Parts: sequence; C-alpha cells; structure tokens
Amino acid sequence: MPWRVVTARALPGYRLLVRFVDGTEGEVHLSRLICGERAGVFAALREESAFEQVDVRLGAVVWPRLGVDLAPDAIYDAIKVRGRCVLD
Repeated sequence: MPWRVVTARALPGYRLLVRFVDGTEGEVHLSRLICGERAGVFAALREESAFEQVDVRLGAVVWPRLGVDLAPDAIYDAIKVRGRCVLD
C-alpha cells in the first residue's frame, strides 16, 4: 500500500512533512482545520507542544495521547496530485 506513512515531522504553522512508503513526500497543512470553528477534536492541537507530538503508527499520522489521527490514503492522494494536502 503506497499510502502508508513512514515519517511525519511537525513544521511551523500547523504543517507536517510526511513521507510515504513509496518515497512520495509532501506537506500537510492543518491550520484551517485546527484553528477553524469546526475543529472538534483537532482543537487540542492548537497548543504547539501538543502538535509537535505527532507520530506514525501502523502507517497513519497520529497524536496518540489525544486520540487524533489522519486518514493516510486521502493525504497521499492529494500530495500525489498537488504536492501538498490542505485540510479544512
């Protein structure tokens, strides 16, 4: 499955640099999702120290202490097409 994430690193501005098992790499922009009115569980990532605790588990981007994760297949598809994924 090419969409399995192998690394994820927090960047300034609620961005992530992710790399997939097939070598595809790109940025995931989360600022609109995290700071928006409908942030829901993602609002917990507004604290920079919480956002920086990003990890990869079973091929997905996760924040395990907060119970938050991202769907790796959707991120992969957007990065393959545009070089980045913007979530809102």
